[in-house]
Amino acid sequence: MAQASSVDTKTIQKILSRLDQLSEDIKEIKKKLSEPPYGSEEWWTLSDKKAREDIKAGRYKVFSKPDDLIQDLPKSLK
Repeated sequence: MAQASSVDTKTIQKILSRLDQLSEDIKEIKKKLSEPPYGSEEWWTLSDKKAREDIKAGRYKVFSKPDDLIQDLPKSLK
């Protein structure tokens, strides 16, 4: 005999949100696994291409002094 249980809407939303996040994480992992080996000529070419795209799209920061850079680092790296 099957047992039924009820789950409130908030819990279901949390589960679905977590599943969405896990799905995105898996996509990122798959993307990284399909990249050329780190340090290879192919990797450098791909890395350079991505960097140029980031610069063109404005996804970078400029720091006028080293202290500004340090302040921008996550706490775990300070």
